[in-house]
Amino acid sequence: MKVNLTQGAIDLAQGKLLSLDSAKGWTLQVKRGVVWATSPDMPGDHFIRGGQSLRLTGASRVVVEALQDCEIALAPVQAAPKPVPRKKAPATAFNACAA
Repeated sequence: MKVNLTQGAIDLAQGKLLSLDSAKGWTLQVKRGVVWATSPDMPGDHFIRGGQSLRLTGASRVVVEALQDCEIALAPVQAAPKPVPRKKAPATAFNACAA
């Protein structure tokens, strides 16, 4: 099955395969069901259940198989917010109190 990575939810019947080329920077979200995903760039096999997601890394093809009827979505990975620069506190003298 060929998909547009921006098309939203995708229904995938049990046993059907989805091949994703150039999916680096995307997240595979499983809305319901269970899928198996593998890629040469991601060590090991990944089993993703409804409510879980997998960040796709690397430039190789990702193969996804529906282990049961499922609904999945692909979303771009959100960029991490830039940290707010901290202001340095002025140096102050510290007096320890003896008990």
